Formats: sequence, C-alpha cells, structure tokens
Amino acid sequence: MAGSENRRIMLTAGVILLIAITLRLLAYNVWDIHHADEFTQYLEQGHRLADGYGLIPWEARYGIRNALLPQLLAGPMTLGRAFDPSGLLGIHFARAVFLLLCSAGMWGAWRIGALQSQRHALAALLVAALWYDAVLFNVLLLSESAATAIITCGTALLLSADRLPRRLGLGGFLLALGVLVRLQYAPFVAVLVLASARLDWRIWLHLALGAGAALGLGAISDLADGRAPFVWIANNFTMNIESGRAARFGVTGPLDYVRMLLVQFGPLGPAIMAAAVLSGPRYRPVVLALVANIVVHSLIGHKEYRFIWLSTFLILVLAAIASVSLLDWLKARREPGQVAGLPAVLLLCLGWLVASALGEQFSGGARTFKGGGVIPHALHSAASHPEVCGIAVPEQWRNHTVTAFLGRDIPLYVAPNAVLDGTQAVPAGLSSAANALLADRALMGAQRYRAIECRSKGALKACLFIRPGPCDKAAGRAFDYQTLLLQNDL
Repeated sequence: MAGSENRRIMLTAGVILLIAITLRLLAYNVWDIHHADEFTQYLEQGHRLADGYGLIPWEARYGIRNALLPQLLAGPMTLGRAFDPSGLLGIHFARAVFLLLCSAGMWGAWRIGALQSQRHALAALLVAALWYDAVLFNVLLLSESAATAIITCGTALLLSADRLPRRLGLGGFLLALGVLVRLQYAPFVAVLVLASARLDWRIWLHLALGAGAALGLGAISDLADGRAPFVWIANNFTMNIESGRAARFGVTGPLDYVRMLLVQFGPLGPAIMAAAVLSGPRYRPVVLALVANIVVHSLIGHKEYRFIWLSTFLILVLAAIASVSLLDWLKARREPGQVAGLPAVLLLCLGWLVASALGEQFSGGARTFKGGGVIPHALHSAASHPEVCGIAVPEQWRNHTVTAFLGRDIPLYVAPNAVLDGTQAVPAGLSSAANALLADRALMGAQRYRAIECRSKGALKACLFIRPGPCDKAAGRAFDYQTLLLQNDL
C-alpha cells in the first residue's frame, strides 16, 4: 500500500511540475520588468560581456556586486546572437537559463518537505511551484530570485538526515554561492549554519570545504571582471550603508516588512506565518534564519518586498509542511498511529491554491509588480529600421531602456523630463543626433518626425517616430545616455 501511495504522490508531483512550467511560460515576458535592476544590472551587463558594448550604471562603475549573474547570462546570449544577430534569441536563451536556475527552488522545497515524508514534500512542492509569488519571482531577472533558489537547495542538503560528506559539501557550496549572488542574504546563511551545525566539527569541516569551492569560483569571477576578489563586498557596504545611497530610493519604518508580508499573503497571512513558526523542531534552524533575515533587513531604511523573498518563500514552504503535520495530528486523534492519506493531502493542496488566489487578489498580484513592456518593445522596433542611426527616449522611460534590445550598436540619447511633460520642445541638438524618437504622443518641436507605430498596455503608450535624414552624433553629446549616467552619478 505504501509503495502504491508513493507512486501516486510522484505522479501528482509530476502533474504539479507540468502546471508550474506552463504557468511560468505564461508569466514570462521578455519586455516587462518589476525593477530596473532586471534590465540595467543583469540583462544589460550580460549583453555588455557578450557583445562588447552597453551602458554602465553606477553599481557596475563602483563595483558593488560581483559579476556572476551577468557572466551566467553572457554565455547563452552569445550563443543566441550567433543564430540571430539582431534579434531576441540571445535574450531568450539567457532568460531560459536563468529561469531554470530559479526553478531549482522547487527541488529544494521538495527535499525540505521530504525530511518529514513524501506527503509533506508534495505540499511543499505545491506552494513552491504554484503560489502566485513563486511563479512571479521565477520569471523575474533578479539576484533575489536566483539566490533564493540556490540557498533553498543548500538548506535542504544541510538539513538532510544522513548528513553525508558529499551532501554537506554541496550544501556549503550552494549556501556560499547564494551569498555571493545576493550578499544581503548572508544573515540567513550565518544563522542557519550556526543553528544546524552547532559544535559538530565534522559538519563545519565539510561545509567549509564546499564554501571554499564557491569562494574560489567567486574569486575567479571577480578576476575575470577585472577586479580584485571580493572588493565588491566592501564597496557595497561603503556605498549603500556608509554613503547612504540606498536611502535615496526611500526609507520606511522597521515594521514595513511585516506589513508587506500580510499584504502579499492575503487574508490568511497570520495563519501562514504562525504555521511556519510551528513547523517543528527539525525546521527550527530555518525558522531562526528566516526571522533573522527579516529582522536585519528591517533595520535597513530602504525596503523592498523583493529583498526578503528568501524568507517569504521559506515561510510558505514551512507553512505547507506544517499544514500536513496538522492533518496528521487530526487523523491520529481519531485513529491513533495513523496519518492523513493522499486524498486528504490533495484536498489540503487545493486549499493552498485557494489561499494563493486570495493572496493574489488581495495584493494585486503580478499586475502590480510588472509593466513598462511597451517601451523596450518600441526600442527594439526602432533598431529594426536600418535607416535609424540614433534613438532618443524620454528620461522618464530611462529604466526601461537598455542597449541589449537594439541588436546593433546605435547611440542612445535621453530627452529631459520636460519634453515628455510637454513644457519643453525637443532640443535641436537632440533632434539632430537622433532620427528616431520614442514618446507617447507627438512632441513639441518634433514636427519632422512621423509616427511609425504605437503600442499600448494599460495606461502606458509608447510610439515610435522617425524623421528622414542622417544623425549628427556630435550635436547630441550633451544628451548621450552614458554621459547622463556619469554626470548624475546614476
């Protein structure tokens, strides 16, 4: 009977994975972003490595992050460019590799649940695969998404019951790698390891060997990027904490992450968080680590929901595991020594899907997290016109504009905010330098430009305007995109 139920559980897990793949393909959009980092810090820097040109924002100039993710993207991007030099195949290849990396979090969730039973693993897999936020973050090109998947897998290996040397070594490698990818998750890893290994020198030894391999990989990455190994860690603290650059993007109170969690989890938020805390002694190191991660991030003035995605994801996983344990407890009260069968667990999983739907409705879901896609789409369209030799975009659209979408090296220029606001005409130097212009309507001083096409999504509209004639690159020097970044320390 047990073998038959295990086969049914594995079949159900396969169905969940197929649904998860389908949802991620439906959610994938090469144009939309949640945060500017997706384009400027990762996609653009990967493109710069692959194609030899691109924008360099302040994070890359000051060297506050390692280059592991851009380097990961550069390989498939180069391969795609070989088959489709001016198209999007390279970007699709790079995004596919990144999505596969982020999807590893589902394996980690399964393994964490399997520490209890396959029934617990099934519930953990379900939330990791189908919870609306899990689908969303899987398709976002963010360090938080990648690091969460990597650290979740490392956590599963660290907690494994047998604690074989090879598992601990690989766990140490993944935990250290996750910190290299997302430095701000170091508090989670530190507390997790301390609470799990305690005074067992054997565990520390194997974890250290694995972590050393990850640090070696990080050092090689830094050297390949032309920087001394790990200097970026000090730079990150100096720029974001000591110099207060992170605070420029807004500061909120210490309880703001609790508010965010309650919003994202929806009406069942308090129950979900309580269930995670009560998931059992086996998972206490994870609970301590995710709480520590939230507390440390709460002490930092600038807060964004994505910053605590690792804690959010593991709260869901632990809560799902705890919900199966609750089912077992209720079953045992009626029938001592018995546990809940697969039908009851599947009914519970249906309840988790309802909770996900409620959370998405309550929070607004992906539609409040992603957007702006018509802008890079219009940019790509502009570059597809062979006569275009310079492209101007409004400053308000700058975060959605990167050279990775051009397919060829074309100068990018930025029009002052007042141009799109309608209080200033397009400067003469800008119109001389760019024979293509992106805007939501015909702009003052742009009479020579004719509308080619327009795209709309929601309230946002992006149109491509092209004028006849050549481009005077010297005339547009003051509006050059990279010059703008340098002059304004952006």
